[in-house]
Amino acid sequence: MCRRVVTAVAATMLWWACAGAARAQDASTDLPPEDRWTFVVAPYLWAISLDGDAEVKGVETDVDVPFSDAVKDLSFGGMLLVDARRGRFGIAANGVFTRVSPDEEVGPIEIDATSDLAQLGVGPYYRAIAWQYGETAAGQPLRLIVEPWVGARLNHLRLELELNRQGRFQDVDLGRVGQHFDDSETWVDPIVGTRFALNLTERWIVAGEADVGGVLAGSDLSWNVQGYLGYRTSVLGQPTTFAIGYRALYVDYDHNEFKWDVTQHGPILGALLRF
Repeated sequence: MCRRVVTAVAATMLWWACAGAARAQDASTDLPPEDRWTFVVAPYLWAISLDGDAEVKGVETDVDVPFSDAVKDLSFGGMLLVDARRGRFGIAANGVFTRVSPDEEVGPIEIDATSDLAQLGVGPYYRAIAWQYGETAAGQPLRLIVEPWVGARLNHLRLELELNRQGRFQDVDLGRVGQHFDDSETWVDPIVGTRFALNLTERWIVAGEADVGGVLAGSDLSWNVQGYLGYRTSVLGQPTTFAIGYRALYVDYDHNEFKWDVTQHGPILGALLRF
């Protein structure tokens, strides 16, 4: 049961971790217009693995969940990053909702689990550095961009467990079988970080981000590092950047018999559409 509970939480945390992944992809080196708003929409996928320790309702276990186990029980997942920018200022909002419904038979016990996650992160940023360090052969500027940002991430995690007796074991005394467990946690992490982008050529770009959160509220500590290689093109006439990279996110949250001390890491593949 312990393994199944942690796998359910791990699968939910997969999509929670994705909530900030597209922000670094949006560190465009184009100079933003001063007289109008520009918008970005970015879908993405994080092939995540998890390593660490967890505790649910007083039951402790090691967390070692590969990507294949984390996604196979996903019932529904929806996520959307929207970035609005005018001049050097901008704001990004990222909403996520997922439902994971793993079921497992452990001897005479059938375990039905459902975990829901609702998450909303919002953060303003400022283009502090836009340094042109060279030009392409066609005369296009090559720039280094640095954008500090601050924000907050609201997280709500609900885990429901139901333990049922299987028919062929009706005469076995199984203690807690038939009981129903329903627990939830809600917390807010303040976040401070920066992102950068660097033109390699007219088409190719490298980008990255680092941030730290929690400490003063929410998680005891969280940190995130990520880097990308992007290719700039257009799709149906819209400026589009395809990106591939790697991300690691560490979260240490401990409250009300719910503990999550886990590093989540893996490759990311995404696309950024600009309007």
